[in-house]
Amino acid sequence: MKKDPFFIKKYPKWYPPRLVFTLQARLLEKEAKLNFQKYTLPKKIIPNLPQAPDVDYSNTSVTPIQMQHLLAALSATEHLKDTVVVEVGSYRGVTTQVIAKATSRRVIAVDPYIGYGGWEEDYRFFSKNTDGLSNVTHERKTSGEAARTWNYNPVSLVFIDALHDYVNTAFDIETWSSLLIKGGILAMHDTDQECFAGTRKAVFEFKNLGNQFAHPNNLTIFSVRGSKH
Repeated sequence: MKKDPFFIKKYPKWYPPRLVFTLQARLLEKEAKLNFQKYTLPKKIIPNLPQAPDVDYSNTSVTPIQMQHLLAALSATEHLKDTVVVEVGSYRGVTTQVIAKATSRRVIAVDPYIGYGGWEEDYRFFSKNTDGLSNVTHERKTSGEAARTWNYNPVSLVFIDALHDYVNTAFDIETWSSLLIKGGILAMHDTDQECFAGTRKAVFEFKNLGNQFAHPNNLTIFSVRGSKH
């Protein structure tokens, strides 16, 4: 089981286990950058994509074609009734809004808004963009805390767009894929940028646990095999 990086951060910086974890994390990032090309996965574009939604793309790093692939993944899980959709890392709520408007299922947005890519100003945008969407529930918790206190229906789709380093992405993948039901889909953002080499490494290591559903530039999506549910 991967260690929760945010749980480790609760300890002082000089705490020996945290020092060791930090050193290991830095070494893993260096290794991921050195082997960036090794961790390349084949591209896969879905034909006949849904129309790109008309949203404010200046408030999200998700591109129109990536949004179309997310909607295709959402559509592929619509038959999984009594399930929920999870977004890990919601930033300003643009993708949250798009997903929620395209499904009647509950969308659980997990983001603590404590820095690391989301702060109070971003939370205000998130609140505005999700206002009036009755199927959106915000869990203002870290990824690990939200998973440990999970009290919702089974998960059919997870979109991970949180911290883009190896230890956080690997933890998020392992944690949330374990909550996916059979036929569920896992999508990971920022998987093809060298500045986020650790994310690519984590996704590459996950590839044998699922079938590649799609891979437009910088977004990798798997349908997960061997779910416990």
